[in-house]
Amino acid sequence: MITWTNAPERSAVLRQHGPSSGAPAVPAPGTASDARPAAGSAAAGHAAEPVAPSPAETLAGRIAEQVMTCPDVAGLTAGPNGRVATYRPGTPFAGIAVRDGAVEVGVVVRYGRPLPLVAEDVRGVVRPLCEGRAVDVLIGDVLIGDGVAPPGAS
Repeated sequence: MITWTNAPERSAVLRQHGPSSGAPAVPAPGTASDARPAAGSAAAGHAAEPVAPSPAETLAGRIAEQVMTCPDVAGLTAGPNGRVATYRPGTPFAGIAVRDGAVEVGVVVRYGRPLPLVAEDVRGVVRPLCEGRAVDVLIGDVLIGDGVAPPGAS
């Protein structure tokens, strides 16, 4: 797994975290697999009450929509340890971590373009939404062809 960071106090830094974990892509928010019962919902045994999303959850959704407009991005991923996520009631919002000083975006990309350029594209569409936060891009996996890795690939 490879990450690129663009913190204000340092230039873009390549950090390699070892072999790819094969972390699966996480579907975009709003899809059927992103569904979650709201706190106090009928699924929890209570009358359904609307739950307003937190500002971090709202921002994570807007960022995810923009990231998915990048042609080289195949999906979002929470990374090998599930650390790229915005926590909310129910299932965490995987692939976007909104923190006080930074936003981390975990993506699965399509093979072809150099990874630093793909990371810069992602950063470019995300930065205007981040209210001055640093934007770190984690590339959790690379899809080759139809998404099936060749034999012997790790």
